[in-house]
Amino acid sequence: MIAKLGAALATLTFIIHIAVGHFDTLVPLLSADLPLPVLGAFQACWHMISVFLAYSACQFWRGGPIAVHMAFLWIAFAVIFIAVGVWQSGPTGLLVVPQWILLGPAAALVLTGHHLGASRSSGN
Repeated sequence: MIAKLGAALATLTFIIHIAVGHFDTLVPLLSADLPLPVLGAFQACWHMISVFLAYSACQFWRGGPIAVHMAFLWIAFAVIFIAVGVWQSGPTGLLVVPQWILLGPAAALVLTGHHLGASRSSGN
């Protein structure tokens, strides 16, 4: 049950990325006066992240070892957003790049749910 909450939060994260992030982040950056290779690379990275978030959410719903590996990546990404936010703006930077607020808890729920499920299976 706990892992499913993480999967639901991951699905919400993907939806927010597509619905809000597209207009809040992608469109302004593509409108910037940057060389085409830079714009192309950024747009490709944006869509790679979209695929990653969708795939992760699917794996979180399925559970299993792949979900655990994906959850550790989500934790790593949350740490990156925390570090970048604090590096750029100090503690207020945590609200400038708030992605960690969804990435970390979703991963923690998936990992907790997996751990609890594994403990029940082994009789511990």
